[in-house]
Amino acid sequence: MRVLGIETSTSQASAALVEAGRVVAHRAHLRPKQSAEQLLPMIAELLAEAGWSRTALDRIGVSVGPGSFTGLRVGIACAQGLALGLGLPLVGVTSLQAMARAVPDSIRGLRCPLLDARRGEVFAAAHDAGPRAAERLEPLALPIERARETLLATLGEPLVWIGSGLSLLGAEPSFSSAATNEPSAGAVGQLAEELDPTLHPAIPVYVRDAGATLPDLGAPARH
Repeated sequence: MRVLGIETSTSQASAALVEAGRVVAHRAHLRPKQSAEQLLPMIAELLAEAGWSRTALDRIGVSVGPGSFTGLRVGIACAQGLALGLGLPLVGVTSLQAMARAVPDSIRGLRCPLLDARRGEVFAAAHDAGPRAAERLEPLALPIERARETLLATLGEPLVWIGSGLSLLGAEPSFSSAATNEPSAGAVGQLAEELDPTLHPAIPVYVRDAGATLPDLGAPARH
């Protein structure tokens, strides 16, 4: 399967081509202005670099947040337009799930990604290891001063801490790489290949209620 992954939830827009779980090509740039006019040429250059035509694609994946409101609108609109025009399935992947998917399988433990949510909060979630990175704790926003304690008390098992948001807590990540510090289009593409499009629509995930009720972790994981 050939997949195009699009990630625009942070200050960096990126796109990647994935085939059989492998990132074939990747491009990224900082966005002084966020617009589809910048994203579409980057995707065209990426396809040309890999020698793929648009019609060679089988699926498209896009980051649905949490993250930049403007960036998500641009990325999702672009992905929806391409998917509609090409008649392809579209898969929505949360930015935190993409970070969790990028942790090597050899590292044991529940992945716990954190990103700066501003307003004195961090975005957080928890995902299983390996392909699909099944969701164990849905994305939520937590106050910086009690985020770590809340997650430790709620999840109650060994955690693999990742994400640039850890710096706000004065904590070090358990594992660090470009794709685990911030969401990457490569991981978005890998998850889009693995997940069921009907269960993961491209609907923006805007998380802002710091008092959100934590879900029952005994519930069946989404696949």
